[in-house]
Amino acid sequence: MPVLNIIRFVFLLSLAFAANYPAIAQQLKLSADSLPIALDRYWRFKSGDDPNYARPEFNDSTWQRFSSVNRMSAAEREVYQGKGWFRAHFEADTSLVGKVLAFTIQFDGAFDLYLDGKLIYRFGTIEAGKATRYENPKLTPLAFQLDRAGKHVLAIRVEEYPVYNNYFLGLDIDLSSYQKSLIDFYSEGILITFINVFVGVIFLTLGLIHLFFFLYYRSILANLVFSVFMISVAAIMALLQIMLLTDNPGDYEQLSLISSLITPVSMLSFSLFIHFTFHEKTRVWIYTTAAITLVYYLTEIFEWFEESEEMLMIGVFLVFVHALIRIIVSLIRKQPGTWIIGIGTAFTVVSILSFLLVGIFGTIEANTETTLGQIALFGLALAIVSIPLSMSVYQAWGFAQLNKNLQKQLVQVQELSAQTIRQELEKQQILENQKQELEIKVDERTRQLKDEKQKSDDLLLNILPAEVAEELKQKGAAEAKLIEEVTVIFTDFKGFTQMAEVLSPQALVRDIHECFSAFDRIMEKYGIEKIKTIGDAYMAASGLPTPNGEHAIAAVKAALEMVEFIETGKALKIEKGLPYFEIRVGVHSGPVVAGIVGIKKFAYDIWGDTVNTAARMESSGDIGRVNISEATYALVHSHFQCSYRGEVDAKGKGKVSMYFVNP
Repeated sequence: MPVLNIIRFVFLLSLAFAANYPAIAQQLKLSADSLPIALDRYWRFKSGDDPNYARPEFNDSTWQRFSSVNRMSAAEREVYQGKGWFRAHFEADTSLVGKVLAFTIQFDGAFDLYLDGKLIYRFGTIEAGKATRYENPKLTPLAFQLDRAGKHVLAIRVEEYPVYNNYFLGLDIDLSSYQKSLIDFYSEGILITFINVFVGVIFLTLGLIHLFFFLYYRSILANLVFSVFMISVAAIMALLQIMLLTDNPGDYEQLSLISSLITPVSMLSFSLFIHFTFHEKTRVWIYTTAAITLVYYLTEIFEWFEESEEMLMIGVFLVFVHALIRIIVSLIRKQPGTWIIGIGTAFTVVSILSFLLVGIFGTIEANTETTLGQIALFGLALAIVSIPLSMSVYQAWGFAQLNKNLQKQLVQVQELSAQTIRQELEKQQILENQKQELEIKVDERTRQLKDEKQKSDDLLLNILPAEVAEELKQKGAAEAKLIEEVTVIFTDFKGFTQMAEVLSPQALVRDIHECFSAFDRIMEKYGIEKIKTIGDAYMAASGLPTPNGEHAIAAVKAALEMVEFIETGKALKIEKGLPYFEIRVGVHSGPVVAGIVGIKKFAYDIWGDTVNTAARMESSGDIGRVNISEATYALVHSHFQCSYRGEVDAKGKGKVSMYFVNP
């Protein structure tokens, strides 16, 4: 478990800098101001098992005193031997009475937690004559309350999971407010998960990329071994995340074993990567790494001795020393591209040193509670991935250089071959080449004419309806037509002049373009013909040039979507403190005359009282509402909920019945 131990050590070191726990006084006196506090000292311990040990009045003066329960000395470990009872006495003042407090405990084993003789929490089971069931709370906040001030007794009956007696020593227990413990528990869990996933995804992605590089060009073995290294590290990060989620020490042990078996694979593949990347002539480092890996696996299988983990740690150390030496030598020799790896290595060294210095001197607390603390921890994750990331970039750079050189050589061969052929066939192909050149020019000119015709047709269709455009192309003119049933939409922006005064011309045009482009898409969606825009006004007609029995329904739907788009944009502008548009929309149904006028810059337009009435519907409406005439209401009232406004005085029209369409 060397890799997992290293990662856990670095993370615990960062939390140690962040915790900032006050020292415990000679007499353990607790108040609200003393929290959070680490309950690691001033415990008494006794082996054996007696229910009376939980009683607050029990005399424990003869019990063994422990200087620390989470980092025991060798002598204390001999007394402890993984099971027994711990007792601690503390005095609480009135500021803690009735306050929701919480213990956070990290312990691989089983335990019963008693406060003043009352069992308040149990994790796992410890029963005489039966197999112990182990369970780790993993710093889950264990809430409780003190019902009185004064002296209290905390008693813990423990049995440690036996495999971890030589790794994570003892009992880690802290006391804090429940709210802070809960926040710390989730924030740290989320951050650790993010770092595990972030690092794991980067390693897995780079591993797969270099595996594809190798499959594409198999002569570069460095890509293969590097992909094995990256994928194996990604697997270790995945195991680490699973271990974070499991509360069963047995499962944790199995996952740790799997990780310890993957670690030599990553170590050996990394050593091979360095060898192939820097074209080493000697294989002594590979042989050394392979020998350590083989002995480690045999030791794990046959359980020859207990120091196999230390041996693997030595192997990991040698692999990184090997890599560092090769990088330094290559930088001194100015080997092309080595500066890429040098930058990644320098970033890692500077980041870790800065992280440790910041933690030691306390300029910035590296924790999960502040933005700077989270940046510091995230920087640690970046430092972890910077070296493999830089090596991946180096490999990609080398692959690109090789591909570039091959392409240059291929171009040179092709040019030489083409030159030879041209010299042999030059005289015979002169006439043929001239003929081909002429045919090419004719074809090219023909394509140009077709392209220009297509552009003209597309432009004409963008200006005119398809039927009108086809009539114009065939006859050279288009007749105006009376269309009996059409619904006209007319919109206008409120306060456009005021916005033009506060916005730059570019910003004003940009906002109008954004709105009108959205309106165009809405018209296209409902098969409505856009007629024209005049300044900030927008006019469209539904049911022409081809009559449509549902022209009014389509027009009202489009009008509602136009209002919705403007209101959405208004909300976003308000959030950003920017000027915004507001819109009035008017809709009226009736007959119109439609056709083309003029001979230059001609446009499809409509005329008639229906257009004027639609404009009056807009000017007589309200901001953010669709105002429709009685004629339109008669066509759509069975499809939309409408509010009758009564007869409204419209300019030039007198009293006109109007309705608001409810969204």
